[in-house]
Amino acid sequence: MHRQTPWNRIVTTTPAVTEAVSLDRVKRSLGLDNVRDFDTTLQELIQSASGAVSADLGRALTETSYTLYLDRWPGRQIQLPYPPLISVHSVKAWGDASETLDTFASSKYTVSTGGDPGLIWLNEDSDWPELMDRPTPIEIHFKAGYGPDTDDVPAAIQAAVAMTAAYFYDQPLPVITGTIATELPLGVSRLIDSERFQRY
Repeated sequence: MHRQTPWNRIVTTTPAVTEAVSLDRVKRSLGLDNVRDFDTTLQELIQSASGAVSADLGRALTETSYTLYLDRWPGRQIQLPYPPLISVHSVKAWGDASETLDTFASSKYTVSTGGDPGLIWLNEDSDWPELMDRPTPIEIHFKAGYGPDTDDVPAAIQAAVAMTAAYFYDQPLPVITGTIATELPLGVSRLIDSERFQRY
């Protein structure tokens, strides 16, 4: 049995450029098609709704770059958070011999993007380098999400983000502009039950 990779330190290095649902779609759902007065507020609420849905699902929605920091090699398999995985940019480690942050050759591992979570497999004829005695000596840079565009996100998730943004607009008191709300309406949570990532 493979050990779970610890996911206690993950940093967003490049936030999503595109949200999971368009401003026009949310405006239509609220009957604000021809009203521009609330566009800035709605865009902020869409961002909050995207963050809430992403947190509920345990998934990245549109393309986002992350760095995962590890204290040790978890085994020959490394699980990557926030599926679906798009690509791995690099695996770096502070080497015990070099005492520098070195890039581990991509020819020594295989990346699997076909399941949840995405995986890095150490090739059979390879070994991870010995690590320098320092905090989080391993850095894995990767990209996750359904794709760069709104249309790449599954329809049910787009609907969930639109419904949540509309709910936040209709129930403004619990939402503070500039923060990410995390509680989803019950109906929205049920809508995306089948999309929720269950870690093994």
